Amino acid sequence: MKKPEISVIVPVYNVEKYLKQCLDSILNQTFSNIEIICVNDGTKDSSRKILEEYRKKDFRIKIVDKKNGGLSSARNAGLKVAQGEFISFIDSDDWVEHNMLEKLYNSITTLDTDITICAVHQIDEQTQKVDDSNPYYTLGYFDETFDNKVFSYKDVRPFVMDVCVMAWNKLYRRSLIDSCNAEFPDGKIFEDGPFFFSLFFKTERVSIVRDFLYFYRINRAGSIVQKAGKKFLDIIDVAELMFDKVKELENEPLIQENFCKKKVEDFISRFENLDSKYKRQFAQKLKRHSSLIDEKYYTPDMLKGGFLYNYILFQGLKTGSLWKYRQIKYRMKIMYKFMEILYKEEGVYFFKYKKYIRRFKKRPNIFDIYYYNDRIYVSILKKIKFNFNFNFSELEKFHEDD
Repeated sequence: MKKPEISVIVPVYNVEKYLKQCLDSILNQTFSNIEIICVNDGTKDSSRKILEEYRKKDFRIKIVDKKNGGLSSARNAGLKVAQGEFISFIDSDDWVEHNMLEKLYNSITTLDTDITICAVHQIDEQTQKVDDSNPYYTLGYFDETFDNKVFSYKDVRPFVMDVCVMAWNKLYRRSLIDSCNAEFPDGKIFEDGPFFFSLFFKTERVSIVRDFLYFYRINRAGSIVQKAGKKFLDIIDVAELMFDKVKELENEPLIQENFCKKKVEDFISRFENLDSKYKRQFAQKLKRHSSLIDEKYYTPDMLKGGFLYNYILFQGLKTGSLWKYRQIKYRMKIMYKFMEILYKEEGVYFFKYKKYIRRFKKRPNIFDIYYYNDRIYVSILKKIKFNFNFNFSELEKFHEDD
């Protein structure tokens, strides 16, 4: 039998609702010299039966049975038996365009690259709407100069942390994976980053295919990310693995700083979405991982604009104290809401007292309130008296209603 050019690795676990659509999209590829390695990760529904039905129809399908170990474990198991010169990962609840593999293969062979990346449609499982607004998935950070061009991480320094790390919208040269001993972190979610960076930082030859070739299903009921449970704590372990790869880069302080900035934002975002019963564990675990909170990586230039808000929250979170985090969060929230209202209309301050909205003309010869370098300053030039009080909760309510 002819050796396959491309090995397509499909992890399978409790996806009976989506599996046929996924397999059909792979079997109907215009590039046919492939093997489809379906890794049954201890599925409990009828997915295994569906795999058997499809194997009888097409000899290119191979089934690897294993105990449940998670997505990383399943992908690693598929890599061990893959025979193709090129590797593709497709998640079993997603599907692909009929010419995806052909277009990626043409790009990686014509330009002689090690990795090629395509654009992704996000499909909301609840609404069935297509979302192409996120440049992370649409390759929107890459301008036209990257089309039909070979590049490396050095060419994308300004947005290197915005390059999509997901495993499935790419074609990889197998020799690169082997030379880097790359694998997915066993037992962890958010597993794509360490695998991608272990390859991306080791090659000088990457290309993109701007076409939308992959359909990524989001908001799927039952997914681990959707549950926002205890596994969300894995983001801390995975971030450390990624940071190890970043620190190996020589003379790349900008990339290291951008990584830290990105992770601070990710930590805050994941923490806010986390099930409340695991928030304390998250904060305490973050406190123990000192390499991710080393102050030397947070330069004055980083601590400007909107990032300062997340950074101050992060400072509270890394203490391991939820009380400290919440105190900082609401203080900062009030401050920013306050400033939004203050400057809502040029030349006028807004305050709400009880049910009445009061406006005051800005009078620099008496007093002024202004915002500079992320701080609030009050300048009083003449003694004045106010005959009313207001509180921040009323300000916030006014802002929300408005």
